[in-house]
Amino acid sequence: MTHDREKPTLMTRMAAAFKGEVRADELEAYRRAGGFVYTQLEQAEALRRRLAQDGVDLWHGPQAAAGQLLCTWSAFVVQSIGEHLLDADYAADPQTVGYVPEVTRRQVAACFAQVEGWVSRARQAASNPAYLVERELRLPAGLPEWAEADPCPLPHLRGMLAAARAVREHAEVTLGVFEQTVVHADRYKADLQRLRQLTAEAATSADYAEGLLDADPGPRMHEAIEQRLQRALESYYHLGQLIAMPRLIAGYRGRAARPTARPAPVPVPVPVVSPRDLDPWCLTGRQQRAMLQADPRARQAIKEMWRSDPDPAATVRVQAQIDAEFEAGAITYATDARGRRLGSHYSCPWGSIYIVLRPASIGGRVLHAMQQFTFKVSAPETGGFTREIVVSNFSHTSKVGF
Repeated sequence: MTHDREKPTLMTRMAAAFKGEVRADELEAYRRAGGFVYTQLEQAEALRRRLAQDGVDLWHGPQAAAGQLLCTWSAFVVQSIGEHLLDADYAADPQTVGYVPEVTRRQVAACFAQVEGWVSRARQAASNPAYLVERELRLPAGLPEWAEADPCPLPHLRGMLAAARAVREHAEVTLGVFEQTVVHADRYKADLQRLRQLTAEAATSADYAEGLLDADPGPRMHEAIEQRLQRALESYYHLGQLIAMPRLIAGYRGRAARPTARPAPVPVPVPVVSPRDLDPWCLTGRQQRAMLQADPRARQAIKEMWRSDPDPAATVRVQAQIDAEFEAGAITYATDARGRRLGSHYSCPWGSIYIVLRPASIGGRVLHAMQQFTFKVSAPETGGFTREIVVSNFSHTSKVGF
């Protein structure tokens, strides 16, 4: 569902400000852009039926087709979660339609940020039989990080429940079709039983959360409901991926078995930095480096950035971690839906835009698969110096900040 809205009135802005809500314009733009997920889903279901009619065994059949199904499912789930969170918040308070609480903004942004990457991979798999997404990503992939709030707003919980209902319906139908079309069911009895078990686990969490929500819970109950809805959505997310690529089932140990510890950063030498040895362009994306080096404004901006850095070694260390994770294959350069590299961030020091292929720890921050990020270093006019890993949904721009 989309919302065609006029420019927010003064009363709407005042009501949103009073409640501490933020504008959702960008989120709505990403919602509209991701609407093609449903066309992709129809194409994936047609592919699934065609494979079944041909008696194709997805355990050992064309893995590109399995990748297409898996990526399409993943895109559908994150798009669905984002849409239902927005709609639930608007329905709960029509007076502030177009505004959402900060926790909802962060969660929706995290979900919508992954849609393009999943759809791109689904299309790559559809167009190239040699493309294997499992060589690129650790599967089954997890959902984006959950945004935290204490207590979680009730409309946010209702949005999670609505998303769980929608995803559950598709997952259960897909499982039913899958079971009916397995050619050698006896051979894969254990795998099919594992899928049914995961379905039962997800359904129990969703049903229990719905029962608690129906009781009009107080704030103290919100966390318990939130945890069960997270568990349900994550389980259905994995279920759809396992149905799409059933050869993953044998190695699947369940949601609870996923590592909870932070991924260890790739070891890098501790840099010893002196002003004489420092390469001032070491943070700048290689594609744009030569162009920027030729620009006097860029040279001055870089010089001022390093001059204000109280600990250049710490800055270089984060970039060394990025380079090490890149060499290890945990991250790579981010691209748009057409496969064009996104290049560098628009502001000094113009670091490359990356996408995470498997969990990594950089600059003290845990990064998850399908997240886009860059390393931003700056000395704000208000004072102080910041070095941070910025996670966002980046797009092309002609803007250059000095």
